[in-house]
Amino acid sequence: MKDLAYYNGRITGADEMMIPAGDRAFYFGDGIYDFSTVHNKKMFALKDHLDRFFGNVNRMKIDLGLTREELEKLCLELIDRLDPDVKEAKIYMQASRGTAPRNHAFPEGAKGNLFFSLRPGGMKELGRKVSAITKEDVRFEMCDVKTLNLLCSVLAQQEASEKGCYEAILHRGETVTEGSHSAVALIKGGCFVTPPLDRFILPSVSRKHFIEISTALGIPVREEKFTVSDMKTSDEVLIMSASAPLNVCEKIDGCEVGGRAPEIVSAYEKAYKKRIEDETGMKY
Repeated sequence: MKDLAYYNGRITGADEMMIPAGDRAFYFGDGIYDFSTVHNKKMFALKDHLDRFFGNVNRMKIDLGLTREELEKLCLELIDRLDPDVKEAKIYMQASRGTAPRNHAFPEGAKGNLFFSLRPGGMKELGRKVSAITKEDVRFEMCDVKTLNLLCSVLAQQEASEKGCYEAILHRGETVTEGSHSAVALIKGGCFVTPPLDRFILPSVSRKHFIEISTALGIPVREEKFTVSDMKTSDEVLIMSASAPLNVCEKIDGCEVGGRAPEIVSAYEKAYKKRIEDETGMKY
């Protein structure tokens, strides 16, 4: 298949899947999701993404009726259904609490709904230059869960798009948290600086990867809070996500930033490409 969707055992083309209106994802956003990319029929960072997905399923007390190992097997079986000429794809997976009449309390005995979507498409170019705006972070206080409740992020991203920018970098007071759909880090004084994980920050897989890459390259890592002002005076501002692992911010709120550590950016780009190739065989 060129693309496909899976819902509780049913498999169709991606645009043909029908999901019941009683799915609690529809009424309450009562569920979680994850996203990665597929290269040469191999899901990149499979363990990291499935560990986070299954961990969030357990934390939200969603009963999918399958183990982490069974989930991985299903994921690989779905990827194998893609046509041989689909060299790269985007894989989205979602779990909701179940299907039941609308009621805020958990439906008694409900089994969770599992949804996958696989569509052709690859990662965005590594090391590309982007611009961003800053925006007060008004999301709820459980941002460390990859929840379906993304309205505030959607609104922030729309404002960035209307201003011709790639991302909205969120902050609480002066303290930067993350982007509307990405992790944010700095290169400052030769160090990789990333906010420490807390309830306001998603444990980003890309963040994890760049911490590992930094360590391998001998670049010091500092997990510490930084401000909007710190960001604007840093050597580089990096914006990272699964579909676009390495973006270099050159403007924030219309002001030029970064551009002072291109050799570190180049080393990251080379190391990440090697990581993808080693894991999937796909050259970038």
